[in-house]
Amino acid sequence: MKNKKHFKSVICLLLTVLMLFSVALAAGAADTVFAQVGAGETVYFRNSNNWSPVKAYVWSDSNGEYKPWSGEEMTLFKDNVYKYVIPGDYNKIIFTNGNGAQTADLTVPGDGYIYDGSNWSAYPEHGGTPTQPSTQPSSGNNNNPTVNPNPDGNYVYLRNAAGWGKVNAYMWKDGAGENAAWPGKAMESIGSNIYRYNVTGNFNMIIFNDGGTQTDDMQFPGANYLYDNKTGQWEQYIPSDISVLDYKIDADSTIYKNMEVVLSTKATSANGAVSYKFSVSNGSSTTVLRDYSSVSTATWVPTAAGSYTLIFEYKDAKGETNKKSIAATVVDDAGVAEPIIKKVTPGSSQVKVNTNMNIAVTAGGGKTGTNLLFYKYTIKDATGKVVNVPYYTKNASYTYKPSALGKFTVTVSVQNSDNALIERTYSYEAVNNVQESTEGSTNTTNPNPSGLLGDADNDSVLSVM
Repeated sequence: MKNKKHFKSVICLLLTVLMLFSVALAAGAADTVFAQVGAGETVYFRNSNNWSPVKAYVWSDSNGEYKPWSGEEMTLFKDNVYKYVIPGDYNKIIFTNGNGAQTADLTVPGDGYIYDGSNWSAYPEHGGTPTQPSTQPSSGNNNNPTVNPNPDGNYVYLRNAAGWGKVNAYMWKDGAGENAAWPGKAMESIGSNIYRYNVTGNFNMIIFNDGGTQTDDMQFPGANYLYDNKTGQWEQYIPSDISVLDYKIDADSTIYKNMEVVLSTKATSANGAVSYKFSVSNGSSTTVLRDYSSVSTATWVPTAAGSYTLIFEYKDAKGETNKKSIAATVVDDAGVAEPIIKKVTPGSSQVKVNTNMNIAVTAGGGKTGTNLLFYKYTIKDATGKVVNVPYYTKNASYTYKPSALGKFTVTVSVQNSDNALIERTYSYEAVNNVQESTEGSTNTTNPNPSGLLGDADNDSVLSVM
C-alpha cells in the first residue's frame, strides 16, 4: 500500500470476520486447489518477555485461519525458545500469550526460522538447513545462515531482475516511525544488478518500490538478505567473485511426478570461466544431476512426490565458489483434471535435415469427462509460417521431416475432454550434421537410430543418399 502502513493487528477481529465470510461463500463453489504454503514448516519464538502460555495463531489470505484466536500453544524447545510446526497451508502468524500481549502480523519466512520479538533469523538449532517459503519455487542460497558478509553495516539487498528504473526501500515499525517519507530511501547500486540499503533504524517492515510499482508490505528478515523483485522471494546474500546472473527451472509452480524439469543458469566471474554443478536434495539424501562442467543446464525427473531442494553450484578458475537453490514441491497427478505436459522428446536441440524426427509427448492429467487427452502439433519456420497441417489426434507422437536448413519451432498442444488446454513450444535447428555432446548433455542423438547397417543418413532406409 502506497504512502501508508498496514495496521492489521488493530483490525484483527474485522479481518477474521471477513475471512470466515469468504470461506462460507467458497463452501458452495467448486473445489479449489491451493499451492502448499508453509505446510510442515517449523518456526521458533524466543520468549524474552516470559509469556505464559506461548501461543501461535496462523492464517493465510486464501485459506483463512487455522484455529480461532488465540491459536495453539507452542512447544518448549530449549532455553526459553518455543517451536511450532505449521499444520497446513498457512503463511501468516502472530505469537501471543492469549491475554493481550502479541507480536505484529508476521509473514513466515520459511522453515527453521526464529522470531526474537523484532526480527526473523535462521535458527542454528533447527534440524536441517533452513529453506525459503514454498508459495512459489523460491530461489537463493540458504546454506550458510550465520555468515555476515558486511560486519560494518546492516544491509538489505535487492536484485533488480524486474528492471525497475529506480530502486527504493521504504521501512517502518508500528509505533517507531519510518525511515523516510514515501517512497523511502534510494538504494545503492553495487553492480551485477544488485542494490543495497543500510538499515539504520529499528524497523521490521519493508516495501521495495520504484516510486510506482511496489512489493507488498513485507516482514524484514534481517541483515544480509536479498529480495528478487521478479521472483518475489528472499534469499541470503553471500558475496562472491562469481556473479550469478540467472538461475531457474522451466516448470510452473506445480511439479508433477515423472515430469521432466530443466534447470538452467548463467554466471560470470572476473577470475575466468565458470563451471556448473547441479544437484537435488530430499531431506538427508542428495543426488548429483550433473557434476562440475561448462554445461549450464541439467534435467531432473522426480519419481516420487515430496519436498525437494534444487541446488546450483558454481566454481571459477581460482576455486572461488557460489551456490543458489530453489525449493520445489512435487505432487502426484493421479486424479488431476487439467492436462499436464511432463516431457517432450527430443527437447529443443539440433536435428538432421531431410531426416524424420519423431516428436514424442509424455502427458498426464485429463481425469475428467471421457478421461481422454488430445494432441496437436504446430510447426513454424523461422519466419513464423506454419509449415504443416495442425489437427487434434489421440496420438502422443508426431513425425516430421525438416526439408530445409535452419531454425523452426514445434508447439505441442494437449487438451482434455473438457477443452482445458496446455501448450509448450520447443525450438529446433535443422543441420547437415548433428553435433554430439561431449559434456554429458541431456539432449543426446542416437548416431544410428534405425539400426540398419549402411544407413548413413539415418532415415531408416538403405539408399544411395
